[in-house]
Parts: sequence; C-alpha cells; structure tokens
Amino acid sequence: MINNISPGFMPSNPVVNPATASAGSNVATTETTAPASKKAELEFSPGRNSAKDYSAVQQSLAKGKGAVESAQAATTEIKDSLVKVREVATQLADDSLAAPDREKLQKQYAELRTGIEKSLESASYKGADGGKGLNLLTDKDSSKVTINSYGSQSELRSSTLNKSLGLPEKIGSAAEARDLLNGKEGKASVLATAETAVADSTERLAKDDKKLKAQLETATAVSKAVNSLESERTGGRNSARAAPDEDSRAALLKQAEETRQQLKQQAMGIGNKDQGARSLLSLFN
Repeated sequence: MINNISPGFMPSNPVVNPATASAGSNVATTETTAPASKKAELEFSPGRNSAKDYSAVQQSLAKGKGAVESAQAATTEIKDSLVKVREVATQLADDSLAAPDREKLQKQYAELRTGIEKSLESASYKGADGGKGLNLLTDKDSSKVTINSYGSQSELRSSTLNKSLGLPEKIGSAAEARDLLNGKEGKASVLATAETAVADSTERLAKDDKKLKAQLETATAVSKAVNSLESERTGGRNSARAAPDEDSRAALLKQAEETRQQLKQQAMGIGNKDQGARSLLSLFN
C-alpha cells in the first residue's frame, strides 16, 4: 500500500503550505511543509510550483503507476499458473499413478515453475527515463514517488517475493506432492503460502493503482492549469501563443481563471479523501 513518507524532491522556496490531513490508522505519515505565507495568490517563480515542478511530479507518478501495472500483469499470470500447479500436484499425489503419466506431469510442473519465475522477472518496469527498473514483486526495498510540488513522497511497498515463490524444483514422489499441497509437521503448505502471498500482492497493488491514478489525474490537470496561467501571467513570453492585443489577452486570462476554478473544485473532491492530493489545493487559494 502507498504510505506517505519523508520528503525527496523539494522545490526551493515554496510559498504556500500544503493542506494537512490526519494519518490513517495503519499509515505512518511525514509530510513536508513550506513556510507560512500571507499571500494567497500563487507566484510562478522558479522553484515555486512552476510548470517544471509539476512536470517532475507527473513523471514520478507515471513511473510509479507503470511499475504497479507491470506487477499487476505479472500477478495475473502467476495466479493462473498456481491454479495449474495445484491441479498437477493433486494428480502427482496419487500413489497409483503410472510411471509414464508421473513423468509427464513432473515435466508440466517444471515448466509451470519456470513460467512463474519468468512472470516475476517480467514485473520489472523502467519507464520512459530508462532508469533503474522497479519490480514491486521481488525488489528487496520499497520505492518512492513524488506526489506534489513540495516534494512529499509516497512509498510503494514491494512484496519481496522469492523468485520461484518457494516452490520446489521438482516433485519426485507422491509423498512430496502431498507435502506441497498440505504441508507437513503442522506447517502451512508451500503452495498455500505462495497463493496467499500472490493474493495479498494483488489486493495491495489494486489499491496502489487506484490511488496513483487519482494523484496522476490531479497532477496532470494542475500541470495543465499551471502552464496556462504561467503563460498568461507572463504575457505569453514562455509560450508561442502570445496574445495579439489587450482584448484577446483579457479573454485568455478570463478563460484561465475559469479553468482554475473548475480544477479547484475537482481537486477538492480528491483532496478530501487523499492527503497527497490535498496539498495541491494550495494552488487555487
């Protein structure tokens, strides 16, 4: 699950405090806040909620979402493979199974196990920047994404799964098949443990994906508004779309203000539920 943690990306001299929210019962929160300011209007100075800042936020969130989606695709494949592993192991647990049939099933099991390993490896995601890949199923450490222009970050926790989910290399006998299915000496079976781990990962990734989607949509909308407002407030000096006259410029400014108010209402809807998105509301005060 995504947890808010200590700051990473930090624009210089922010002018507005992000909105503060109480942490969830199971989530530890550490938010980065900016010095208080009496000024309500957003200033588009370098490092102060500039378009560049929001572009960086978008890129970070997009990479995090890509990593989650890659892991989700892998878990879907693995869950299907585990169903087949259980079917094969159930047949191998039969003491009366003929040798040729046992050999055939053992080969199927080995292929399934290899496929699971490949699925786990396929969860690695590098993104457009081509940096270090993120594998939210097998990485030893969690990953961090920047969620707002103040540098607050969220943690994407890794499942730290074993590359083969702990499944044995082979099932040499009916007794070994029964151990795989039922466990031994009062311990949970390896197969049941693997199934639970993948199910837990699937549930967590679904929550992360939903949260990242909302944060990315908000960041994208705000980035678009920031680009528009920044261009209009500088008279089009940062954009090829300069207003040809004062009347046109006034109309564009009015349109930008209307967009600002619309985005404020949208961001409020998300901000009331999400601590990271809530800090974006400072744009519109």
